[in-house]
Amino acid sequence: MLYYLVRPVARHVLAYYFREIDISGLDRIPAGAPVILAANHPTAFLEPSIMACFQSRSLHFLARGDLFANRFVTAVLRGLHMLPVYRIQDGGYGRLTENYATFRECYAALGQRKALMIMAEGRCIHEKRLRGLRKGTARIALGALDTDAAIPDVYIVPVGINFTAAARVRSSVYIRCGEPLLASRYLAEYRRNEANGIRALTEDLTDALSAHVVQFPDRVTDHLYEAHVRVLRDKDAGAGEADRVGRELAAVAGCSGEDGSLRYAVRLAQHGIADRDLVAGQPGFPRAVTPAVILLLPQLPLWTLAEVIALRGPKTIEFYSSVRFAAVAIGTLLYLPLLFILPFWMTAYLVVSTLLTRWSLERVDDFRRWRGARLAAKLSADERALLLKMREKLG
Repeated sequence: MLYYLVRPVARHVLAYYFREIDISGLDRIPAGAPVILAANHPTAFLEPSIMACFQSRSLHFLARGDLFANRFVTAVLRGLHMLPVYRIQDGGYGRLTENYATFRECYAALGQRKALMIMAEGRCIHEKRLRGLRKGTARIALGALDTDAAIPDVYIVPVGINFTAAARVRSSVYIRCGEPLLASRYLAEYRRNEANGIRALTEDLTDALSAHVVQFPDRVTDHLYEAHVRVLRDKDAGAGEADRVGRELAAVAGCSGEDGSLRYAVRLAQHGIADRDLVAGQPGFPRAVTPAVILLLPQLPLWTLAEVIALRGPKTIEFYSSVRFAAVAIGTLLYLPLLFILPFWMTAYLVVSTLLTRWSLERVDDFRRWRGARLAAKLSADERALLLKMREKLG
């Protein structure tokens, strides 16, 4: 019940929290079949929230066992379709045995043709690369088939999650679902040798997922690759319908680390402009920004509180944006009682403000683009020529 109450609110907030949520390959998730969505894990819970809200199937999730701290929290997490997975640091080897109960619940869910989402890396670290996958995904898929003969197959769909800037509001996330792996193909080997069957499936899942995750090849030069991808992303901003993940992958593959993209990005930043501002014409002032700002006023206290909560929480990029999003979503839900106690005009103002938040933020984005184009128009002829020459070398 709680899952279905929270999902529309979370979907509403996510729709404006990110400037763009691009999900491709949803047709590869079989309907009415036992499915595991196996994803990388760059943030605490933004990626499962997005997949829960922007694809049709109800999802069940595995979450850290230490989050299930008391009966109330456990009831809330269970109501959100979360199941506990315990690690050694959550209470030693003794707590690991409690995972068998979770595995049985997963088998039962798959037996009922439900869908699970598993963060296959097992650890939450925000970086542009895929870490080694844990064995849990393969263990659950093969264990379900081995335990319940009525399950014809378990479809494991690799889901690549790619944030452009996870800590920033109004950034983008590109998600690509790959072709599903059939767990039945590994069942015979699993029954002959459990470890070998799990290892074979995990290795193939790693290869499948790797093809959908944008990865920088060298930590030392991450900043170079990030600058290169960001510049090309800005250049493609008006390209319309496209395979966003494919473009990001191609951008990384085409970066030599010595192509001048970092110098170009730094020079643009010194002028306070983006690549698109350099080549854009001078648009007219977006007059709709004034009513947009007025409509955003009731949201400002909530966002300010969410920012404070996020800053007081874990000081890591993985949790910062997730906590901020959760605070905004919960706060939006708590606005509902105000509708019954405020005067009619204030109630109407709050409702319209909430429903048009995305539209309002898009108008603010229009203002930022207008401002960037104005700043670019004020560049000297020599500086503009230099920037355009640097841009041309990037291809």
